[in-house]
Amino acid sequence: MTLAAVFAAIYLILRVVPTFSMIGTSGQFTAGDFMLTAIAAVAGSWSGTVAVLVGTLLAYAVRPPLFFGLDFLPAVVNVSVSALILAERRRIAEVIYLAILGLFLVSPYSLFYGLDHVPYVWLHVLAFILLLSPVATRIPSWIKRGGYFGFAGFAALAFIGTMAQHLTGGLLFELTLGLVGGMSPTAFASIWRIIFLAYPVERLVIVIISTILSVGIFRSFRGWTQPSS
Repeated sequence: MTLAAVFAAIYLILRVVPTFSMIGTSGQFTAGDFMLTAIAAVAGSWSGTVAVLVGTLLAYAVRPPLFFGLDFLPAVVNVSVSALILAERRRIAEVIYLAILGLFLVSPYSLFYGLDHVPYVWLHVLAFILLLSPVATRIPSWIKRGGYFGFAGFAALAFIGTMAQHLTGGLLFELTLGLVGGMSPTAFASIWRIIFLAYPVERLVIVIISTILSVGIFRSFRGWTQPSS
């Protein structure tokens, strides 16, 4: 409960700090998007999820929701998937990721091919392959080991988490403008083609910053909680 309260307060503050624009919407990414991997690593699944949920809801007073009050879902998915990997409950994380990926692919508002024969979800599929690979099983031990292994572990974790978050955000985007707003699949296709070119860059930026922050915060947290010899 203490971790949930502390990170909810931190996430609330960072949630209202804008960074760069979201392609295709009038919204912006916030500094809170760079904290999600660290929250998962330090607070865990339950406390991390509660922190992000509460922080997002409280931030609505300053940053109105874009997706009918469901704006917390992408970040909650990121933290949940990441925390499950760290807790060595990878199978549950795989099921969650596969379900979200499947929903996006079967949605009539989604774009299958982003460019020629390159699938729109090519980077999301790579993240899922990484989640299925032996690398994902080593993420917890790499992070505990620290050093270059810690950086590699956090980078892999941030990559998987942010791609799951991106898929969830895409589904909310389709729900808001498509199912409720009445935008046609053809109109969506034009937007997705623009996003297809931009999202790998924006996700790379998020992964890099998230990794750097996570390494620093995790080291500090271990220093505070572990008694000195």
